[in-house]
Amino acid sequence: MLSAVLRRVFLSLLTLFFLAAFIFAATEILPGDALDVTLSADEMAMMPPERLAEMKRDLGLDRPAVERLGAFLLGVAQLDFGRTIISRAPVVDIVAYPLRNSLLLAGAVIVTALPLALILGVSAARWYRRPLDNVVSTGVIVGYSVPEFVIGTFLVMLFAVTWPLFPATITASTRDPALTLLAAAPLPVATILIGSIAYLARILRVGMVDALASDFVERLRLMGVPEWRVLLLHALPAAVVPSLMATALYAAALVSGIVVVELVFAYPGLGQELVRAVTRREVHVIQAIALASAAIVVVFNLLADLAILALDPRTRM
Repeated sequence: MLSAVLRRVFLSLLTLFFLAAFIFAATEILPGDALDVTLSADEMAMMPPERLAEMKRDLGLDRPAVERLGAFLLGVAQLDFGRTIISRAPVVDIVAYPLRNSLLLAGAVIVTALPLALILGVSAARWYRRPLDNVVSTGVIVGYSVPEFVIGTFLVMLFAVTWPLFPATITASTRDPALTLLAAAPLPVATILIGSIAYLARILRVGMVDALASDFVERLRLMGVPEWRVLLLHALPAAVVPSLMATALYAAALVSGIVVVELVFAYPGLGQELVRAVTRREVHVIQAIALASAAIVVVFNLLADLAILALDPRTRM
């Protein structure tokens, strides 16, 4: 068990290393640099070449790519992503609060979606191919198929325009307390929640249907085990194990994949900060956000692996 855990931790760290190198290379191939955005075309034309070279040297833009890659990896190991090119502010300070806000939004969705998806998935599997299952399956397909920006627009029209119960955009600022931010974000949470419940309920329903059709469940029923014990104590753990990886990856993707929702509702998360950084060509901020998103996916994947190791002894080999 310990060797399997250590092996997965090592592979996760190795994955993060290669991801960091890939993110650096991906941002390096972008055309131009920060000076192209900071300075206008007239300023670039009027500026002496010596002054332009001096500015590039001060910003570290004249160093070879390999040297900058080594400095980037060393900084990542120390959780130091440098400073922004334009304002010279620490990148960690720029990214910290948007990352917290995106984690808050994703956490609120996950905490709400998991129990609801559990109830829907188990209920649909229990009454497989019956009216309840048909209703749940249809709702799940519709909820998962409709794009989030369509759901968000519909909720704004319904609950911010027709019935003005909630604000159409976020009124809280980036550095507000967590509870203040969540209290101002019921519509973004609801927008992501619909698709999340649909996705998770669909995965759990498939696992529960397979578990309830297995031989060991049939033997339990023949032995007279109560149905609720069969469902909750035997079939559900068997259904959860194959669903853990997909659920963990989906939860991680919520943090880095809700850019559209954040932009629709002006939510101060990583999505807005990433768009702002791309517009300003702030390479260090882009790298920090991309690596933070990748690290979240790797960590969730590792947690799912460890949970599967704990629940299924066969995987320890």
